[in-house]
Amino acid sequence: MLRHRFEHWAKRRAVTLQSEQIRTEQVQKDDVDERLILDPSTGFRHESRLAMGQVTVWESRQMEYEVLNIETEELILWKYVEKSDRNEVDFDELLQEYFQALKSGCKP
Repeated sequence: MLRHRFEHWAKRRAVTLQSEQIRTEQVQKDDVDERLILDPSTGFRHESRLAMGQVTVWESRQMEYEVLNIETEELILWKYVEKSDRNEVDFDELLQEYFQALKSGCKP
């Protein structure tokens, strides 16, 4: 499942992001049985000195990410990714623009 692969990737990536002064936190959900949710998701929040962002991946293979400038509170990046038909997704490549905006605090 794509969102479980994303979760494992995000946890591994958190180690390298920490050395780049970016904090990572998994989005906590209420104690709800996922079997009762039509399209469950997995999300992670990131915060740098200049920006904060969140990436969410749904069971339906859709993804959304956004980045806000901390000082101005301006939305500097928002992207919705339709269902991916590919079995293997390169999250490093797919989220390159996201991490660039997170580090710079500017629109890519």
